[in-house]
Amino acid sequence: MKKRTKKLLVILMPIVLITGGLLMKLGTPLDHFLTHAYTRVTKEDQIDYLKKHEQEMTEHVKKENPKLISIQWDWESIEVVEVQPNAGGIPTGKKYYELVIEGKFNGIVDSILKSGFYLDSRNSYPKMSDIFYLNSDDVRYLHTIDGVEVWDYYK
Repeated sequence: MKKRTKKLLVILMPIVLITGGLLMKLGTPLDHFLTHAYTRVTKEDQIDYLKKHEQEMTEHVKKENPKLISIQWDWESIEVVEVQPNAGGIPTGKKYYELVIEGKFNGIVDSILKSGFYLDSRNSYPKMSDIFYLNSDDVRYLHTIDGVEVWDYYK
């Protein structure tokens, strides 16, 4: 029985090693499901997620700037950008991704505010803990002075 077991091991061991090596090199049938596009987060998924957390986003921005009474988010403005940190134009640090969303405030049609989220990757969900307010002192609106349209800071 010992000889038979040893022969079986000698025959099976290379088969197992070769099969394992091929699976690692070529991938498994499950890899298709794990890496296929429909398992990745799309822009529509990100928008749906943010819509579910709209109140949290609004509260965060209102806390940063108490002059803002209401926020009207522009869901179509959502953009994921790759950011390269720099010091005076010289690249420093590792690139990262941000999801940026624009909105209007206090019912002013021609107003602008921006908020964003740090992302783990281009196709990932934003985390509410990673929200930031892009224009704390730069909330602007368009108005007319003597017939000329002017962008001004909201004070």
